[in-house]
Amino acid sequence: MRDTTRPSTTLLDGLRRLLSGDREPLRFSRCEDFSPPPMEGGGLYVHVPFCRSLCPYCPYVRGPYRPADAGAFCSALVREMDWYRQRLGHWPVGSVYFGGGTPTVIGPRLLSIVDDIRQRFTPSGPFCIESHPADLGPARARLLADAGFESVSVGVQSFDPAVLAFLGRAYAPDTARRSLDALAACGIPSINVDLMFAIPGQDPDSWQRDIDEAAAGPAQQVTAYPLFTFPYAEVGRQRASRRLQMPPWRLRRRMYYQLYDSLVSAGFRRVSVWSFQRGEGPRFSSVTRRRYLGLGPSAGSCYGSVFTLNTFSLGEYCGSVARRGHAVALTMPMAGATDDLMDLYWRAYDTRIEAGQWERLASSMPRLRPGLATARALGLCEREPGGLALTRRGSFWLHLLQNQVALPGVAALWAAGKQAAWPAGVTLH
Repeated sequence: MRDTTRPSTTLLDGLRRLLSGDREPLRFSRCEDFSPPPMEGGGLYVHVPFCRSLCPYCPYVRGPYRPADAGAFCSALVREMDWYRQRLGHWPVGSVYFGGGTPTVIGPRLLSIVDDIRQRFTPSGPFCIESHPADLGPARARLLADAGFESVSVGVQSFDPAVLAFLGRAYAPDTARRSLDALAACGIPSINVDLMFAIPGQDPDSWQRDIDEAAAGPAQQVTAYPLFTFPYAEVGRQRASRRLQMPPWRLRRRMYYQLYDSLVSAGFRRVSVWSFQRGEGPRFSSVTRRRYLGLGPSAGSCYGSVFTLNTFSLGEYCGSVARRGHAVALTMPMAGATDDLMDLYWRAYDTRIEAGQWERLASSMPRLRPGLATARALGLCEREPGGLALTRRGSFWLHLLQNQVALPGVAALWAAGKQAAWPAGVTLH
C-alpha cells in the first residue's frame, strides 16, 4: 500500500510547530524491525478485539466473538507479553487497562490473562476494564471482582430506548440498570457509566433524563462523549451520504454544559474534560498516561522517543507475534518537545496541571507562557492552589478542539490501519 498523507489540519499543525519548535512532519513509517527503547515505567493497555454485536458508530478494531479466534488471540497475547518482558526487564507497570472491543466477552480467559500480567509485570496500580451492558450479568460481574478489577466502565450510552435503537444497541434500558446493580453488589470500588450525546434526534430533555439517571445510580463516575463520526465507521458513511446530520456546535455546547452543571450540582467533581466523579475511589480513565505499552491488535505504545502502533489485523497480529514476538506495524519518532506537547495535551485533558509540571513544560516550550496569559484573558483557565485548571468554558473549547483538529489525524491513521495490515506509512501533518 502506498504512503497515505493526511491534508494538513492547519490549526493543529501550526500550534504544534509554534509551541514545540518541531518543524518535522508527524509521520508514521512501516516498521521492518523493532526493539523497544528503555522506558522507566508506565501503564499497560490490552486491546481485546471481540464483541457479540458490532455497533455502527464504533471506530475501533473489533470483530465478532468466536471461541477459536479468542483462543488464538489469548495465546498470541501471552507470547507478546513474554517478548516485551524479556526486553524491558523488570519494567514497573502502574495501571492496567483492558479495552476493545468488549474485553469481558472472553469470559474466564480474563482470569488467566490477569494472572499472566501479574506474574510478568507486577503492576502497582488499578486494573480497569470496559464492558457492555448485555455482557455483564451477575456471574460476569463476580468474575471481574474475583480477578481484582477495581474500575469497570459500562457502555450504557443512553437509558432512552429510541437513542439506543439509533445507536444499534440491541437491549432495553433495564439491561444497563441491572448490569450496574450487579457490579455494585460485587463491591467494585469504581463504576463508570459511559453516556453519549449530540446524537441526531436526541433533545435536551432526553439528555437530561440520561444525566439524572446516571447520577442517581450506583456509579461513582460518569463519562460522556459526543457522537464521533469517523469516516470508515457505518455512522460516518451515513453522514457522508447526507442521510445523517450532526448537531451544530452550539447545541453540543448546550448539552455539554447540561452535563457539567447537572453533575456538579449532584455532588460530582470534574476529573477530566468528559468525566465527573464523586467520592475518593480510583478514577476510571482510558487516556492521559504519558508512557504506556500496548498489547493486542491496533494497540499503541508511547515510549517518549518513539510512538508505535500494532497491526490492526487479528490474523496478522497472531502470525507476526509467532514469528517475531511483536506485531508493531508503524513507528513514529518523537522529538523531545513534541513529547512534551503531547504531555501538555493530556494534562489539559485532565483539566488540571500541577505547578511543577507546568514549570517543566514551560521551560521546554518557552512560547507557552504568553499562551497562558492569552488563555487566562479569554477565560479558558485559571490559577488554583498548586497549579492551573481549565474553567468550565475552557473544558468545552478543549473538547471542541479535539473534535475539530485532533480527531481527523486519528481518523487518517485508523483508516490506513484498517485498509492494510502493514501500511507503507501515514503522514499526519
